[in-house]
Amino acid sequence: MIRSRQPSGNRQPTRAKQKTTTKQTTNPVDIEQVTDINEEEVPDIDVIKPVDIQQVTDIDEEEVPDIDVIKPVDIQQVTDIDEEEVVGDDNELEETADEVEDQPLKNQPKTLGRMVLVTGDKGGTGKSVFARILLDIYHHRNIKYIAYECDQSNPQLYRHYHQLGTGVQTLKLNQRGGADPLQDNLKQFSPRVSLVDLPAGAAEYFEKLSKDIFLFENTQRLGYRITMVSVLSRVKDSLEQLKRLVDFCQDRVDYVIVKNLYWGDEEKFTRYHNSSIRQTLLELGAVELALPELFDDIFDVIDANDLTFREALEDEIFTLSNQSRIFGWINACENEFAKAAVQLGLD
Repeated sequence: MIRSRQPSGNRQPTRAKQKTTTKQTTNPVDIEQVTDINEEEVPDIDVIKPVDIQQVTDIDEEEVPDIDVIKPVDIQQVTDIDEEEVVGDDNELEETADEVEDQPLKNQPKTLGRMVLVTGDKGGTGKSVFARILLDIYHHRNIKYIAYECDQSNPQLYRHYHQLGTGVQTLKLNQRGGADPLQDNLKQFSPRVSLVDLPAGAAEYFEKLSKDIFLFENTQRLGYRITMVSVLSRVKDSLEQLKRLVDFCQDRVDYVIVKNLYWGDEEKFTRYHNSSIRQTLLELGAVELALPELFDDIFDVIDANDLTFREALEDEIFTLSNQSRIFGWINACENEFAKAAVQLGLD
């Protein structure tokens, strides 16, 4: 900033005289444009008359001998700078640098959705029940999805939901090229969620297919994140399959661990609670859920008639009381799944 001193009486500033003898007279400053100058900012000067920056041109370095180097500033980009914003300590600068380093690169793919793979150690853990109610929620909320049934021995997801919405496709993962649609359809249809009901004990299948089609790399390139849902029972095999899954996937996927309360209250899953694999999963950010129990007789009727869970709410085969129990179970599942809304594609 170029500061001019208030003239005193008829006395003219010395510098102004020198300037008139060597250069043409500059345009006078429009005093009416001077605003908001705080005298405390320049205690060594009595009165400061700020200059309209737009009218200042051809400044000679000899006029400001107390400044070694002057770097021009783009005045158009300077607005409302507060002194407290400019002055900071070294720690603040280091924190800012760290924040910049932690920001994701701009060329990283934008996450479009989720591929949710549901697995369990063996048949009967509740794996397909979890996949069914999750698909029921997707459809009810109008979430764009593609669903796959890969359990050829017990195709519950296909049997109950293949006529609903976009249906359920069947895949044979043990055949060469059988898993190709998992990623080919992501590219073609761009669903919000891809739901896959894997066969029981599918850790070996999954390792082979993911290596064969580069599943991790391609889903990331297409903007999808994989979520592994492991539905547990209370037997030792559940932990062994879970450990193998984590050893292979590591931090390349997100984890949702589901304790099926059909096998007892959460407190009874002591084998899992006391395991080292649980600590590893929690360090990886795993979310733990509890699958509520539905009365056996109600579940058996739904299964025998190949109904979706929401179809059962309206089916006259159930009494009003049992319809209310189904409604309460669906509502409890939705509330519980909200804990993993991001990982399950429900956000």
